[in-house]
Amino acid sequence: MWAGGVGSHLLFGRAPVDSIWAASAFLSLAGLITLLKADRNERPALIAAGALGFIAEAVGVHASFPFGRYEYTGALQPQIVGVPLVMFAAWMALIAYVKTILAGVKFSAWLAAIIASLWMTAIDLVIDPLAAGELNYWRWIDGGRYYGVPAQNFLGWFAVSLLIFGIINLIDKRPGRPNPWARAIGLSILFFFALVALAHRLDLVASIGLGLCLVDAGARVIVRKAFTKLRD
Repeated sequence: MWAGGVGSHLLFGRAPVDSIWAASAFLSLAGLITLLKADRNERPALIAAGALGFIAEAVGVHASFPFGRYEYTGALQPQIVGVPLVMFAAWMALIAYVKTILAGVKFSAWLAAIIASLWMTAIDLVIDPLAAGELNYWRWIDGGRYYGVPAQNFLGWFAVSLLIFGIINLIDKRPGRPNPWARAIGLSILFFFALVALAHRLDLVASIGLGLCLVDAGARVIVRKAFTKLRD
């Protein structure tokens, strides 16, 4: 599914014909694998993360807060209260991905939450221009200067991510452990959007996405060295 989606955009500039089901199926499988391959004690925190992300989307669609005014198209199905159910899986998979990148690094829970939320916001810089553009998953009623995405959206992503990481840190206070499955799935989502951006000549988006993929490769070493110097 991943290869077919990327290949179709790179070769033909669009998703495969009659593949409207593929995005929902891909995200559902990503969330399911993330949950099944997580440590049993970590699963309640991941379920809470998905639920909080879904609630934030539901509030956002109907109250235009915290992300701004937007609405989902019919591309992602099924939907409840105007929000695709797969958004639960999407938030859970991305939270698990970022969480495992920072696993094993010893610093305060809130500092970890801030760094993780910044990373989540950077990921959305890659996802949103395509999801609201060529992929047509949702549309912004009030546009913005960054490929039609309002700045409020990214502030909202940071705030919601910070809330989620703060709450799941309270649910599971044990030191995080690396989860290669969560990391592979999260990286595959990020790499997918980066390559699709490249296919559609969204150079800045593609550069941010590919840059994050490169940083991911050495994230643990970079963070460890930075905070070792800070403690010294």
